[in-house]
Amino acid sequence: MEISTADLCDLNQDKQIQVLSSDYINYGGLKSFQGEITTIKLDKSNWDLLDMLKHEDGEGKIVVVDVDKEFFGVVGDKLSAYAHRNNYKAIIINGYVRDTKETKKFPIALYAVGTCPLRNFEKTEAKRGVELSFGGVNFKENDYIYADEDGIIITPSRLN
Repeated sequence: MEISTADLCDLNQDKQIQVLSSDYINYGGLKSFQGEITTIKLDKSNWDLLDMLKHEDGEGKIVVVDVDKEFFGVVGDKLSAYAHRNNYKAIIINGYVRDTKETKKFPIALYAVGTCPLRNFEKTEAKRGVELSFGGVNFKENDYIYADEDGIIITPSRLN
């Protein structure tokens, strides 16, 4: 199904549609996607995100990650490969990515505020399934995302 976020916005004016700030850039190979949100709040460390992407089926899921724009590369080629292998469509990060020459080769979307080659090695706890707020929108577990080259929209339920 070809997605047009502009058309979805026009056809669903009565819905609670939010639009993510255009500050987030796609460093992945997929330009258009849709899916259900799963959230994770990180404290610098990406170990729990790695575990999720490596071991859980992501069919129909979009992972939304908040790391408070800590200046570390949270996702790179290895996590992108795990995400692709386990059927995730996209990862949206309130933070940074690395290995972008490689991440563009995977057919997943990978949105972030920028790049940083440095990685954090400290192990810290993460929280899953929590509401996240960044980029002018609120992300809740099981909300829905539609995205194309015009932008990313978030809705509380699937649009028809």
